[in-house]
Amino acid sequence: MRRKILFLIILLILIFVAFGIVFAISARGALITAKKAVGAAKLQDLNATKAYLRDTKRDLQRTQTILYVATPIRFIPILGWYVADAQRGIGAAIDGVAAASTFTEAITPYADVLGLAGEGTFLGGTAQERLAKAVETLSLVSPQIDNVGRDLARAKGKVEKIESWRYPNFLPGKPGEKVDFAKSTIVNLESIIVDTKPLLEVLPSIMGQDGEKKYLVLFQNDKELRPTGGFITAYAVFRIEKGIIASEGSSDIYNLDNTLLKRVPAPEPIIKYLPNVASLNLRDSNLSADYLSSMKTFEDLYAATADPKDIDGIIALDTQFVLTMMEVLGPIDAYGTSFTTEKVPSCDCEHIIYELERYADQPVAYEKGARKDIIGVLMQQMMDKAFNAPKSQWPNLLGKTIDSLRQKHLLLYFHDAEAQQAVERINFAGRVYEYDGDFLYINETNFAGAKSNLYVQEKVKQQAKIGKDGNLEKKITIEYKYPRRMDNCSLERQGGLCLAGIYRDWIRVYVPKGSTLTKASGTEVAITATEDLGKTVFEGFFTLRPEGTAKIEIEYTVPIKVDKQYKLLIQKQPGTQGHTYEIEAMGRRQKPFPLDTDKEIIFKL
Repeated sequence: MRRKILFLIILLILIFVAFGIVFAISARGALITAKKAVGAAKLQDLNATKAYLRDTKRDLQRTQTILYVATPIRFIPILGWYVADAQRGIGAAIDGVAAASTFTEAITPYADVLGLAGEGTFLGGTAQERLAKAVETLSLVSPQIDNVGRDLARAKGKVEKIESWRYPNFLPGKPGEKVDFAKSTIVNLESIIVDTKPLLEVLPSIMGQDGEKKYLVLFQNDKELRPTGGFITAYAVFRIEKGIIASEGSSDIYNLDNTLLKRVPAPEPIIKYLPNVASLNLRDSNLSADYLSSMKTFEDLYAATADPKDIDGIIALDTQFVLTMMEVLGPIDAYGTSFTTEKVPSCDCEHIIYELERYADQPVAYEKGARKDIIGVLMQQMMDKAFNAPKSQWPNLLGKTIDSLRQKHLLLYFHDAEAQQAVERINFAGRVYEYDGDFLYINETNFAGAKSNLYVQEKVKQQAKIGKDGNLEKKITIEYKYPRRMDNCSLERQGGLCLAGIYRDWIRVYVPKGSTLTKASGTEVAITATEDLGKTVFEGFFTLRPEGTAKIEIEYTVPIKVDKQYKLLIQKQPGTQGHTYEIEAMGRRQKPFPLDTDKEIIFKL
């Protein structure tokens, strides 16, 4: 009897080994084909991508058939886990490939507009006319997007049943990490598809398909940081009808402020930290950390100017957005100057940044008088160059634009409720969000005339632990380094730019509502606790001189109970770039990272 049992065990092992070999060979073939599909997609070859996806699906289905034979093994303790996980993984992969195939079919008519290798539908006319025609048909994409979402939802349902603890990270390749990465990737993809659909549905309306739209475009100088991304330096008005965009002119924000027909008393932060300013100007109206709230304030003032335009929304952009576009498009000519991205030694910054700062800073009247509409001219020139660019550049331009939206160098606000909800859902609207976990948002205001944020470096460290009462106990450390020598910033200077001046920073740290401040240091105006936007806010003020350093420490408790996992949402301030974060919580540590966009961190405990 024992021999029969032993023989049966040996037979089962041999069968499993043989099955594993066949499965591995088949799965390897699918992996190779999938990599070819990825390579074709990177080369922007739509037809090749679709062909490789078909081959990948065929190989995966063949592997799935082999795995189906092993279904009885799922009833064997422990061993059954891995067979079940393999079946789930292959099933999820098939669903993922189905989603990718549906998506490629959905964008095929737009191949030419998107700059992809493939026979698109909109081939005639200028680039802007082809774009306009493509916008007309976006409503036809929605049903296909629904199918993509359903395929990804099925894939998510399968991978969520795969437990990463079954695959210890001490094994070669750290399989547990790969399982967690696969799960988070599929969840994020499904969320993106679901959240993007409302934007696709309202995009034709935003682009003036049903009638002309008019948008105010604000240029925010992120080198002089303000709550929504930067000091409002200039503005432009653009109209758009059936996808055709045209400028209606632009000017310096001071010129617009000079037309204000009423005076509104300045709010407390301006009276407190911006000397000799008694009333609120348009240039200082973006004081709320929430872009929508700031734009409501801006619009109230704008309505009181001498000639307000009837607008449908406000779009804000900063110097980093302009620089990013130029990295793809190349030099842009305006006012007899070729604006480039080459470095200018005197400011250690790109030429386009230098010229924009010279426009904003130079204390000579004729500079602004002669070039008061520089922002509108630059934007129009950029658009013209983009529409006339080789179509091979269009995917890169589209990608850079989406990156700028994600990284909050480009912010959107629309009067239309559906359009506003759509951009908020995909986090393109600069909103301060509710969150069902821990929350951190550091928002800073440069109340100096200098462009210090071109040079000031910032590093943030969080430490969190569970206190005796079960609530979170936290410590935030913010370190500043200002490596630049001081410039001559006197108003009487005959030349040179005031870029590196004294940094005068009104700092606000947004944390979960109900948090209690226990200790704080490092500011000249003591940190106090207030409430704003549904959050508790710790605010203070400090100055930092060139070639100096500063450190702010804030300790507080958060009324959040942590059990099986710790969740933290870090929101990024618009206009910021390269701020480094290091997160430590309950003995777990996240590697230091630059905060390029809002980031959710989850530690399993």
